[in-house]
Amino acid sequence: MTGHVMVGCDPHKLSVTLAAIDPVGVDVGAATFANDAAGLAEAASWVEAVGVVERVGIEGSAGHGRHLADLLVAAGHDVREVPARRTAQRRRDRRRPKTDRDDALAIAREVAADPSLGPCRAARGSSPTLEELAVVEAWRADLVERRKRVLNVAESLLGALPLSLLDEVGRTGKTLARLRRASRCVAGIHGPTRARLDQLNDLLAAHDDLSDQIRRADQRLGPLVDATNTTLREETGISTASAARLLVEIGDPSRFRTEAGFARWCGTAAVAASSGEGDRAPTRHRLDLGGNRRVNAVIHLMSVVQGRCSPDARAYLDRKRSEGKTSKEARRAHKRHLANRIIRRMWHDATRQQPAPA
Repeated sequence: MTGHVMVGCDPHKLSVTLAAIDPVGVDVGAATFANDAAGLAEAASWVEAVGVVERVGIEGSAGHGRHLADLLVAAGHDVREVPARRTAQRRRDRRRPKTDRDDALAIAREVAADPSLGPCRAARGSSPTLEELAVVEAWRADLVERRKRVLNVAESLLGALPLSLLDEVGRTGKTLARLRRASRCVAGIHGPTRARLDQLNDLLAAHDDLSDQIRRADQRLGPLVDATNTTLREETGISTASAARLLVEIGDPSRFRTEAGFARWCGTAAVAASSGEGDRAPTRHRLDLGGNRRVNAVIHLMSVVQGRCSPDARAYLDRKRSEGKTSKEARRAHKRHLANRIIRRMWHDATRQQPAPA
């Protein structure tokens, strides 16, 4: 096979399926390989032989497709991450049984249709410190989610307690405080109520254990973030955990050429509230549900904190509201402003850390 092609990859735990298309989207070949060292070497050779590869798209380049992405990047290919949501509509519209080949073709067509797709994680540049930071940050995020689930289950059990106990434990307030009060109400209680109280005690112990693990993860995060020499924490509203998340998710900031590109990637760019506004600059904006939601969440928290603590941020929000924007629209405008500050600071940090020319 010869000619210019785009390649899509649908990786799984035990296999990877590759498909190639020509410039007009016609299927020119596909193959499946084992997701092990020997199989991935064959997959890389297949990519070399399929033609002049312009771009390779991988769905899950930080998961099951990570090792193939590493090989292809090392071989000099332009490897892009194709989010699963980009091919979800194709899967819903499919009229025939799902196959890995069809998924790989859909991924290839997405990477052909959108040259602005972000590079895979392997192509973003990394360091042992950033890799370790990614591991610790992901573990901390998982611990926080597990602790939230514990409190949600506890809230449900607290609501099922008898009225007499609810009066003592309380019906409102922080779940953790009510959970601790319930743990002291076990004397002389039997039957299903005692079973619920025993479950609540176990949940309290699980919560405290998870909190200890989160504190230990925080103790590891601090030195790792320090080692990156980032100045992100100088921004009001960015904690060590938030800085770690930004560093891990964004990776090499130089892959974003403009503030607008970064804003689109993280979901803070302006989106017209109506398609009826045509091609001119939109006058009314809505929430952008695309982009990296983890980074978007950090920027949203940053905006909330600054709105409470920073006079400049409060003045900015007040000015936007005085211009006729709703509170939500003013918040979105502020998030767009903060996205600019974040990427500019990361660009400056990257430039400052580059070795001086000899």
